[in-house]
Amino acid sequence: MEQLPRPRRRLHLTRSEFIRLADGRSDPASIRGLRRAQRNRTMLILKNLADTDDALAASAHLLGQVHRLDPAAADVLLDHPWLAAWAVDRVRHGVTGRPDYLPFAALAAAALTGWSDAAVPVTPYAGLVPVPGLGVLRRRGGGTTVTPADLTGRQWTATRGWRYADQSVTLDLRVDDLDPYRDCFGLPVAGRLPTRRATELERSVGHAWHLLVGYAPGHAAEVAAGIGTLVPLAGGARSGHSVTHADAFGAFAADVDLDPVDLAVTMVHELQHSKLNAVLGLVQLYEPSDPARYFAPWRPDPRPIGGLLHGTYAFTAVAEVWAALGAHPPLATQAVARFAVVRAQLERALLELARAGSLTEAGRLWTDLLTERIGRLAAVPVPVSADAAGRRTVAEAERVRRRTITTG
Repeated sequence: MEQLPRPRRRLHLTRSEFIRLADGRSDPASIRGLRRAQRNRTMLILKNLADTDDALAASAHLLGQVHRLDPAAADVLLDHPWLAAWAVDRVRHGVTGRPDYLPFAALAAAALTGWSDAAVPVTPYAGLVPVPGLGVLRRRGGGTTVTPADLTGRQWTATRGWRYADQSVTLDLRVDDLDPYRDCFGLPVAGRLPTRRATELERSVGHAWHLLVGYAPGHAAEVAAGIGTLVPLAGGARSGHSVTHADAFGAFAADVDLDPVDLAVTMVHELQHSKLNAVLGLVQLYEPSDPARYFAPWRPDPRPIGGLLHGTYAFTAVAEVWAALGAHPPLATQAVARFAVVRAQLERALLELARAGSLTEAGRLWTDLLTERIGRLAAVPVPVSADAAGRRTVAEAERVRRRTITTG
């Protein structure tokens, strides 16, 4: 098929890239490498879909034309999290009740390149034509044709985009409360945020970003390279909750009422899941057929090996952020207490990983590097009382687990 170009980068990790990602020395370049790998994966899936479905070929052809005119603009669309999530779901489940997302991406690509008269056939979904990363156009009825010139006026609502520049580290964040395909996280998502609520969230993200840049600059640099989309969760979602999607690299959904401190930690936490999901698409770390369930001290339910590995990786970064925030005088007491709990949880999780027989050679290397990283956290000084409280928290979680097993 000639609609889309061939991927320009290998779909694997070098040993040095793998080690940097596992042991916490990954840098923005490593994150951008994962993003390129995800982009190439999406491109291959789209090529396959367009080769086997004539209805998608025209959109793929338009996207390919845009790629030749402006590769950077096309790459922005190929990186869009809902396009990737839709493409994978389309391959797994075939045609669903929703219109295909690729035509919307082709429309957005034309708009980004200034191709204002490009006529793109689309089928509105729930009265909306989503234009990935840009906004939504209200358009009733069935199939219709839309041009980028139509994306204006009272029927058009633009996606909010915020930029935070602090100490030469810049976070560009899209807040998506419009696109109907953003509901891929398994939790209810919020509708369009009122202006006042959006302003409050913008300010909260700004405070969170200032904390990360000032106290955990390495993690801040990774967040700037890896996170681009925040989806607000609906008020009915569990308070303080956040989540990522395995196929939507760079996006996360979160409770918008998180305070700036927890929001800073959440951004780092969710990026780790995106990173590990991308790694797992390139390297097999464990045998997926492993039937065992493992104790994860941060959850009440036993976890499969993949869940345990994800949690250990994500909470290692969380512990590093809490350790760094311990140097912030007004936050020191909270940060030290939270760090002590997470460190104790990680030490217990390592015992579970040590008994996992389903880890591959690469998985054992990954966990060995994680073990070294967690070992470095053991050297962080905390008051004896905080350390004891953290260990009591883990012990109580284990007692609850044993009672559940006994009564279950």
